[in-house]
Amino acid sequence: MEENVMSPTPKKFKRPDQKPLPKPNVDLTASEDGQMTAEKVRAMFCNPLYAGISANFPKLVDDETWIRAAAQAIREHGSEQWLVNMLYVLRESLGTKTPNADE
Repeated sequence: MEENVMSPTPKKFKRPDQKPLPKPNVDLTASEDGQMTAEKVRAMFCNPLYAGISANFPKLVDDETWIRAAAQAIREHGSEQWLVNMLYVLRESLGTKTPNADE
């Protein structure tokens, strides 16, 4: 009987279309003039830390607003782009810059 055991090394998923994942199209840098850009707004609404996931990350936006903004971004930019952006902003925000396996 074969047991389902998680491998310590994740296997790379083969995409049927063989296209690489999109690059992040968000901006986490602070601007000196405080100006918001589309890239900065995308970064804010794909980052679940803004919805307050722990005491270390207080809620800056209510759940409904965050979820509706995220759903709109997924409709506009696609789920893969949104997920790539979310991983990027989480890694940057938490200081866990893990190299992308595709790079």
